[in-house]
Amino acid sequence: MEDGQYIDKAKQSLDAILKAGVGPARASTEPTVSIREARQQPTVTVETGRTKTRVLFVSTDLSLLTQATKSLDGFTAISEMFHEVHIMVLRTGIPAKHPVLRVDANTWLYTVTAKHEWELPFAAWRMMQQELAFADGFRPDVLVARDCGVSALSVYGAGRYYQRPVQLHIPDGYQVPKKFFARVASNWLMGTYDSIRVTTEEALTTIKAAHPDIEDLAVLPRYRNYISLFSGQQGSYLKQKYRQFSFIILYIGELTHHSTAFSAIDAVRSVLRNPRVGFVMVGNGPGVMECERRAELLGIKDQVIIERRADDVAQYVSSADALLVTDTDATADEVVLYAAAAGVPMVLARTPLRSDLFKDGVSAYLIDDVRAARVGDVLSRLLNGNSDRLLMRQMVRQVAERRLYVDPQLYQHSFRTTIEVAIMKQTEQLA
Repeated sequence: MEDGQYIDKAKQSLDAILKAGVGPARASTEPTVSIREARQQPTVTVETGRTKTRVLFVSTDLSLLTQATKSLDGFTAISEMFHEVHIMVLRTGIPAKHPVLRVDANTWLYTVTAKHEWELPFAAWRMMQQELAFADGFRPDVLVARDCGVSALSVYGAGRYYQRPVQLHIPDGYQVPKKFFARVASNWLMGTYDSIRVTTEEALTTIKAAHPDIEDLAVLPRYRNYISLFSGQQGSYLKQKYRQFSFIILYIGELTHHSTAFSAIDAVRSVLRNPRVGFVMVGNGPGVMECERRAELLGIKDQVIIERRADDVAQYVSSADALLVTDTDATADEVVLYAAAAGVPMVLARTPLRSDLFKDGVSAYLIDDVRAARVGDVLSRLLNGNSDRLLMRQMVRQVAERRLYVDPQLYQHSFRTTIEVAIMKQTEQLA
């Protein structure tokens, strides 16, 4: 089905699907607990200053189905932020044995499955009608789409039908679709939202230029309590472990054929002409032996140290003279944030997140091509400029203190508030 036809069909069919009513009830099996049943059961309510908002998140992120603690950011339990949380995960494939799970006292997880991707919004609307629509109205106060695709369409349609405020979250690494109809559909979907949240300032600027009429456009708060792990002063662990080196470059990441570990070895080759410089690679994977062979072919095997595991990564990071990050995935971004809290001078492959956080040459060195000679040039500058290293340590630490939320309560308040703005905005429009 073409994207244009898909959107038209979704619009025309939404009302009919939701009016179709509730189908036969499913057999009750543990640990499945319907929201209907739960409303009849006493639950513990802690009376605090916390909001009483009920929110529905819709996502295609399958990792939400396997988390022991339900979290949207990997750090903070979403149940701590809202009075009632509903998380709906859309996927294709075989239907789940327990499509409705109560994962916390105030949190429900719904697995919506369809044979084809274009069927997912319809399946999501059916699930909402069956589980969240009651005689006294639709249960959630606000609906949030966690990606710009079928999730966004599902939330948009449900918001219109149930007259609930909606918000769109644009995830890390989002790219405008290449196909024409997909690009038109994505652009149309963004335009239907009055409230949008992004993860970086760069994405904020891009979307603001494409949709100048959207007034409620902001960056989501980011929580990483790494600051408390480091004092900001350089440690001595690596220097004591490898006394033959006076300057140590650290690399942390998977050593696989899909990673950029081989490029990293090539990039530091010029600096390793100095026998007092070491390159410590912390990581494991099928590419370990290839990395060792590459270092031997380049004549730097004595200076390239590969450690398959590190008992205390914090000690490695805090005692390194420089950190080289050539990967650009989410795991590598976490390494960058961790190292920023430690105050380590960094040479980084450029990504939207890193460009948003760091200023090239001031708080970090950002490289467009990790195979370029500039990697060796900036590492040489750090090697030969002790004052430059000390200044960069201060600057990168300041970035971490300024840009990362380190107080869990402050972060929860900021995250909750940025979503509840959508409710306040709809209230103002109706007034």
